[in-house]
Amino acid sequence: MDCRTSLKTGADITSAMRAHRVADAISAGVELGVFDALAAGGMSAAQTARKIKCSARGCEILMNALAAVGLLRKKADAFSLTPLAKKHLMSGSPATMARMISHSTNTRRTWIDLQEAVKTGRPIPKTPERMKKSRERQQDDFILAMRDMSRGPAVDLAAALDLSRVENVLDVGGGPGSFLFAMIRRKPSIRGVIFDLPQTISIADRLITQEGFSDSVGTMSGDYNVDDFGDGLFDLVLMSSIIHINSPAQNRKLIKKGFRALRPGGSLVVRDFMLDDTKTAPVDSALFSVNMLVNTEGGASYSTSEIRSWFAGAGFERVRYFELPQRADICVGFRPAAKKSANPKKKR
Repeated sequence: MDCRTSLKTGADITSAMRAHRVADAISAGVELGVFDALAAGGMSAAQTARKIKCSARGCEILMNALAAVGLLRKKADAFSLTPLAKKHLMSGSPATMARMISHSTNTRRTWIDLQEAVKTGRPIPKTPERMKKSRERQQDDFILAMRDMSRGPAVDLAAALDLSRVENVLDVGGGPGSFLFAMIRRKPSIRGVIFDLPQTISIADRLITQEGFSDSVGTMSGDYNVDDFGDGLFDLVLMSSIIHINSPAQNRKLIKKGFRALRPGGSLVVRDFMLDDTKTAPVDSALFSVNMLVNTEGGASYSTSEIRSWFAGAGFERVRYFELPQRADICVGFRPAAKKSANPKKKR
């Protein structure tokens, strides 16, 4: 079922309730290494099971299901990858979605107890069962998933912005740096800083080197809800996909810090999953708000009116909203330009 449309029939409800089965099968295939195991060519379920150290029975049932949904081909007893699986489910593919799927799997485990989050208004507790994966692996999954998911949106954002007067950029909560990298590819003279938590910065440093941006991108470790960004240092401050983690009070403070970090005439760009004023559309953003309920203390998807009010409260002018082609949209506001001082009167 397409989550961008509303439910209209009993059949739609049935389809929605069963949608997790395909998602779980794909997750299992990625997590167990089924798609990578078949990269070199076709194998039987028994051969695959030996390679990925799983039971032959379980592997055959899973692989039959993956063939049923069009991700594997089966000829006699041999399974092989379809073009779609080769492109998006092998970990080494340039268009891989494997990390995004792993991250989605991590978050989906909390949704099963959504009723508890609704009762308490608090995120689902991180029990030992839910913490089977190490925190480091989960963070790695998350940051690299953001990299894979943001390739197209980063190009769209860079194309939508006027970068003609931008030379210095601060990417707050920038994670893998995809949006900053896209700006530099569009305007190579730009220099930037990624600001994020220490564990994330260790991943960002690695990606900066891999992507060839060591001469133009630096990093700064810190907590954007605690630490300052400096005063008047940047032409553009980007906050992409971070305000949904915060409460409204935290966002008001965060946007004020972004204002202080800008030079006069500089711009703050907030990119996120925004809602209309009813907070019931678009559907993706309303459902994403539920994800914030089960995973954060005070986060949510916010309406464009709420975000505009935070900009105005911080002192921004010319605040504008832009729709982008892929999922998230942006609000842009400008710090007022410095006023020119009047010429002093000449003494006679």
